[in-house]
Amino acid sequence: MEKSNTGHTAAGFKTYIITWIALVMLTALTIAVTKFEFGAASILVALAIASVKSGLILYFFMHLRYENWFFKLAFLLPILVFALSIWFTFLDVWYR
Repeated sequence: MEKSNTGHTAAGFKTYIITWIALVMLTALTIAVTKFEFGAASILVALAIASVKSGLILYFFMHLRYENWFFKLAFLLPILVFALSIWFTFLDVWYR
């Protein structure tokens, strides 16, 4: 049986190590941010850091960077809609 060539190549070991180091540094940043008082923006800072971390995981570890644009759009559009609904909820609570 022949192996099919899907055109996907796995990322190198170096890419995974750099991504892991970035995730560890972002986790350390999350812990460091808790030492400072940002007031109402504390949740937004934590969500921003978590969003970057999840983006790295999706892009590198879940191999989203190898997919075509339609699959990326179909995967990321519901996440964007969910993020916007959370944002509008925060706006509603803040400006009551």
